[in-house]
Amino acid sequence: MQSSHKCSTGSCPPDSALGRSVKIDFTSGESDSFTPQGNPTYDSNGASFTVAKSGDSPQLTSKWYIMFGHVEFTIKPAPGVGIVSSAVMQSDDLDEIDWEWLGADNNQVQSNYFGKGQTTTYNRGAFHSVPNNQAGFKTYTIDWTAEQIAWQIDGTTVRTLTPETAEAGQYPQTPMMIKVGAWSGGDSSNPQGTIEWAGGATNYASGPYTMQVKSIAVTDYSTGTQYTYSGSDGTWQSITSTGGTINSGGKGASPVDSASPAVTSTSNGAPLPFEGTHRDTSATVVKSGYPWVATTLQTSVSSTATTYPGLPSGWTVTSSGKVLPPSSAAPSPSLPSSTLQASSPQASVVAGGFEVKTGWDDRGFKTTYTIAASAATQKAQYNEQGFLITPTPAIQTGAAPTPAIKAADSASSSAGIKIHKAVMTGGAGSQNFSPLLGAACLGGMRNQYRQIRQHRHIIKLGGYAPKVPSRLPFGFDIVYRFVRWHQLYKEIDVWWWLLSYSTRNPTVEINVGGQRLVFTNDPANIKAILATQFGDYGKGEPFHADWKDFLGDSIFTTDGPQWSESRNLLRPLFLKSRVRDFEIFEQRTTKLMSLIGGQGEEVDVSDLFYRYSLDTATDFLIGASVNSLDDGDNQFATHFNEVQRVQSITAKAGRPFAFFVPKKSFHEGLAFINNYVNFFIERVSSLKASDKDSKEEGYTFLHALSRYTSDKKIMRDQLVAILLAGRDTTAGTLSFLFYELSANPEIVAKLRREILEIIGSDRAPSFEDIRNCSYLQKTISETLRIYPAVPFNMRLALKDTTLPHGAGPDGLQPVGVLKDTPIGAYSSQFTAFMKPVIFLTTIYLSDLARTFDSSGKLTCSAAYSALALQRSPENYPPVSPEFPDIAAFCPERWNSWTPKPWTYIPFNGGPRICIGQQFALTEIGYTVVRMLQKYERIDRYWKDGEMKLQSEIVLSPHGGVRVGFWEVGGKA
Repeated sequence: MQSSHKCSTGSCPPDSALGRSVKIDFTSGESDSFTPQGNPTYDSNGASFTVAKSGDSPQLTSKWYIMFGHVEFTIKPAPGVGIVSSAVMQSDDLDEIDWEWLGADNNQVQSNYFGKGQTTTYNRGAFHSVPNNQAGFKTYTIDWTAEQIAWQIDGTTVRTLTPETAEAGQYPQTPMMIKVGAWSGGDSSNPQGTIEWAGGATNYASGPYTMQVKSIAVTDYSTGTQYTYSGSDGTWQSITSTGGTINSGGKGASPVDSASPAVTSTSNGAPLPFEGTHRDTSATVVKSGYPWVATTLQTSVSSTATTYPGLPSGWTVTSSGKVLPPSSAAPSPSLPSSTLQASSPQASVVAGGFEVKTGWDDRGFKTTYTIAASAATQKAQYNEQGFLITPTPAIQTGAAPTPAIKAADSASSSAGIKIHKAVMTGGAGSQNFSPLLGAACLGGMRNQYRQIRQHRHIIKLGGYAPKVPSRLPFGFDIVYRFVRWHQLYKEIDVWWWLLSYSTRNPTVEINVGGQRLVFTNDPANIKAILATQFGDYGKGEPFHADWKDFLGDSIFTTDGPQWSESRNLLRPLFLKSRVRDFEIFEQRTTKLMSLIGGQGEEVDVSDLFYRYSLDTATDFLIGASVNSLDDGDNQFATHFNEVQRVQSITAKAGRPFAFFVPKKSFHEGLAFINNYVNFFIERVSSLKASDKDSKEEGYTFLHALSRYTSDKKIMRDQLVAILLAGRDTTAGTLSFLFYELSANPEIVAKLRREILEIIGSDRAPSFEDIRNCSYLQKTISETLRIYPAVPFNMRLALKDTTLPHGAGPDGLQPVGVLKDTPIGAYSSQFTAFMKPVIFLTTIYLSDLARTFDSSGKLTCSAAYSALALQRSPENYPPVSPEFPDIAAFCPERWNSWTPKPWTYIPFNGGPRICIGQQFALTEIGYTVVRMLQKYERIDRYWKDGEMKLQSEIVLSPHGGVRVGFWEVGGKA
């Protein structure tokens, strides 16, 4: 039923599609993405929507629509009795998803939804606790797919809705515009029901009342330029996209956390005494304010609780509109379907039409849950192999099982496995039990037996972390979400989504294709991986095999004695800074600045930094720069970039799919790199021993390396590995640092003052100068805190072991980890012998594929993420004048703050801590000093939300960093 005026002729007109991601920062002023109404204003707090008198209803309406998507509203709602602040997604077909704040209630927010404008029932709304919400900004999120809608507050899921739990035929699923604004529900012109819902009559003399919206971030999960209704049924399948695709799964919504705050009512819970966020409770609606839609109801609704249609006997409604059961306790929301697996649960009915059921979860532990008496207790379930689980029918009386079934039962009993008996009715049907079916049964028994053995061993070692549920066989929905986040350059969202399923400890696990994957952000677990249990984890042979062509047997690809030998070989070469290092820095920074200009010209400084660091690294390593700053099409740089690109794709594809990745450009590029490097290796190898001794002029890293080994392959592998690390990490850090400087002119000014006081305006800095610039060091540390150079790392479990935390009722018990067990990845979802894997912190699923051993079997991996760890609020003190929000770039926080142990690891930790960190920090510091001696101002040409975090081998700014530099004394 289409009820909007736009759809009055029986079909809705096409809608302009967003088809991408945008972030609108209203602190920068008005946005051309929205149409204003009622004169919103703008200042440093964002867009303000002020209600000062009767009839005021300022709002913004997007000029585009999204078809499934993710919307984040950063909002401070308006105070005042009768004042309503609204954030709305609404379609022409009158599908709607809302957030609503009542000015009379400073401690709650309301979520709501509507389908096709139907307002004849009253069970859609829910209240969520947000204490003192009018005092500051919070982020309120709606994640909307065809599978579910999730409402989140500051990243915590507070409510979910699925098509099954929504009112029949009313799940929102048509293209939606975005609306935000404030209005007076307590205006005297409104019907009495509206005034009562809004908390009472508005007293304009006590105003004005202002709602503020700092920003809105929107991701349209679908693509194209236009969304068109192809029928009149209002389903998402009837929507077509011009020039794009309707993506019903989207990025993936966060299913409700079992420990998330309880809501006053859910979609199958008690009703609320109003018809919705933008509906009225009188028989006829006559409203011209924000953004009400006229409709006629069946009956009027009075303000007496007992007259609300469908309100269960004994339930009451507070003056603020909250529904309470007879016990004055909020009803428990129904749990995710993955927990409802009891074959014969015990149930008891409680007041208000709810049932308390007792059953068993997917690990065999007894549990209870509360559901509506009319709700189905069994939904479609899938086991860890992706097969549908159905209730087991009883064997008919008098129908004896066939011998094959008896044999299977006997075999399973001897193995200690319980197998559901098949229904065999005898007669002709019982004669069709084929050998193939028998083999399948035995294979299944074998697999179950193996799983039980693994389960028992995991329990013996420790236990399991909380499990993230999957709604589709083989975890396809999880796979899609991970891939989608990677495409959107939002890998960090994988982490926050996963961690939302555990409130006990930042450790969770998922199951994909029968694989157990554990993710953790616990510093104790990361400490174990990197230090205290260092011998239990390593890079592993699968990683070595994947990267051998590129990085050989270098320090970055090996374990055990071979790694130790590499470490001992290279470590002395980085122990001190040499005079020649600073000569290299000076020569290269001079060339770099000659390409920047000095009159505010727009330049992608990130591209220049990557060429600059390549020139510096090759000069340092082999004594001959490739001079890529002189030639933007430099052959070495081109081949090096191409080898990295193909290597990254190959590693993510995994076996056997890596075989199909085109490798021609990879091999051509690798041959060029090898020929180039080997030329200098041959030249150094031909020197006499006395000529290899330290002589500052012309003495290189390769000279020093040749004193410790004459193996040319070792020299080649270590050189290429250090070149990769030395170029990309330094360039990425410099790019992010100047990205932040361009947005913070006060930091630029403070840095320049320190540099001029300690070093002066012309003199090249020494190592001691750079070290003594304390504010410079804090600025570099702050950059590495927000943008760690290596966003994630992987390890292999080399033995049966544990993680210290993650299991048990308090999340502080060890998690069991098995040796050499397979890893699930979407290059191997259907491998017959896939086994569990351990993952630490965040890693998107495409990277899991790289952990096959040489025989094609999967092995147990571990990964941890500095990016996620260093952006986790629990690792920081509360926000205060001395310690701003962790998302803010603020070097001053380092004046009195020291990170907790193992919560700041930009250079890794433990025995594998980066041996080149001092060289990298010196190069970064030198570059910043020389540039800020010359330039006094940096302009930003990038727009908010434009730069994305690209997580490949290292972290880099996707899209570049477009800025302009002004020389000292230059004219603005």
